[in-house]
Amino acid sequence: MTPAEQDFRWDGLAKPEMLSQVRFAIQGWGARAGLPADLMSSVTLAAYEAMANAAAHAYQDDQQAPLTVRVSRDAGTVTVVVADRGRWRFAASSGPGGRGLLLMEALAQELTVTRSEAGTTVEMRWSMPADRAELAAVEVTEGAERSTDEDRLREVAAINDTALARLDTDALAQEMLARVRELLGVDTATVLQYDPAAEDLIATASSGIEQEVRQGVRIPFGLGFAGTVAAKQKPMVIERVDETTVLNPLLWEAGLRTLLGVPMLIGGRLTGVLHVGSRVRRSFTERDISLLQMAADRLALAIEAHVSRAERAAASALQRSLLPSRLPSVPGFDFAARYVPSATLDVGGDWYDVFSLPEDRVGIVIGDVSGHGLAAAVVMGRLRSALRAYALDNDSPAVVLDKLDRKANHFEAGTMATVAYGVIDIAEHRLRLSLAGHLPPVIAVPGEPSEFVDALPDPPIGFALSTRPRRCQVVDLPPGALACFYTDGLIERRDQPIDDGLAALRRIMVASSAEATCATLMSRFIGNQSLGDDVAVLVVHRTGS
Repeated sequence: MTPAEQDFRWDGLAKPEMLSQVRFAIQGWGARAGLPADLMSSVTLAAYEAMANAAAHAYQDDQQAPLTVRVSRDAGTVTVVVADRGRWRFAASSGPGGRGLLLMEALAQELTVTRSEAGTTVEMRWSMPADRAELAAVEVTEGAERSTDEDRLREVAAINDTALARLDTDALAQEMLARVRELLGVDTATVLQYDPAAEDLIATASSGIEQEVRQGVRIPFGLGFAGTVAAKQKPMVIERVDETTVLNPLLWEAGLRTLLGVPMLIGGRLTGVLHVGSRVRRSFTERDISLLQMAADRLALAIEAHVSRAERAAASALQRSLLPSRLPSVPGFDFAARYVPSATLDVGGDWYDVFSLPEDRVGIVIGDVSGHGLAAAVVMGRLRSALRAYALDNDSPAVVLDKLDRKANHFEAGTMATVAYGVIDIAEHRLRLSLAGHLPPVIAVPGEPSEFVDALPDPPIGFALSTRPRRCQVVDLPPGALACFYTDGLIERRDQPIDDGLAALRRIMVASSAEATCATLMSRFIGNQSLGDDVAVLVVHRTGS
């Protein structure tokens, strides 16, 4: 290899689902660089731990998560550098990752952790091994001292085996539980995943006591053995397994005498509990607890990645099903719309809707539910359906939003959404509009400068903020008039005031067709950018005379 070919470089996002691919790539680099198998294993595992620490601790949920990985080899040294640009969730004095740091210290010959306002850099070094004769001499003189450390590293390697990353989440969990039972010499091992909405722990994987999963065991947070481990977020051992200590009767009916449980955490956030059981009374050492915690950490990352992928897919499918597949055909008007998810692929709660109403009227909606992911998409779907139902029975947009607000406050506690709802009277060519905390639409009329609708917004939907009846504004739509509804993702950027975006929108808007206007807006405001927020745009154009 030339010096340039000896360097491995990866730049991407510190997301759990990405790390296994990088790990395999480092392995491939090590094979090409001629690293001995044991050194390549240490380098790969240590690099993975550093990346996993960044994924778990460096970034908040709504942050972009850049991560840089460098691996290089010179004549006698292998160097790994893993750098993030985040702000870690715990104090600098606690170090970057606790057990992960201990593992990196055990694997690397030199370890340096540098923290600054710009992020955290982990640098690890290894010397290339001497020839076989020298290694044999070292093993003879130091073999007894190293045997315990080697046993420990073999245990660690079993838990962090790169081959596990090739398995899907269910298969990985079953294989991990089988390895835990073998390494700790226990009879059962179970994963209980935390459901924060129900505040329950649900058995999702088990080895040696499969009935827990088959019978759908649920343990309330804070109650019983597993619930207490979850609440305290600390390892726990009990040596009496009966109805006084354990809620799940399957455990004492199976004859278990001792239980060890550890929390499954991602950046201090609970994802579940991993516990093992023995049918004979026994003591668990600190080494046992540390090994089980390491397995719990690995499982937590895998489950988090799986849940994130599943939620993104479900949220995306739900949002696609709720956005109109076709906009209605209305004499004298045409409509066009765009929806673009954020660059993080984390679908949010932006939506738009156009629907026919009795008496030659058309309802127009654009809204933005706070938050991202499946939860926001589900709330968005409920609000959309409720608004449509209220619109059938009420002519006034203000009354419809009042009812929607009452529904959200009663059934969707903690929800907040901005909504603009208007009703077009086709015969009168007028738009009656009410704003619930949403930005006003822009109106463009041929021969006149575009303007924002002069309508004061009422409070958003949710949080019981509205203390008076909501208001309506009537807007004339003369021939050729264009009305543009949008969410803040179109015009808001972190590096500029929102007023700048609004001013640019007003300048760009000119009377044109709805489709051409949508295309112009997306080109001017989005272009080739990667956005941090969803964008929804809905344009109405009066085509008739």
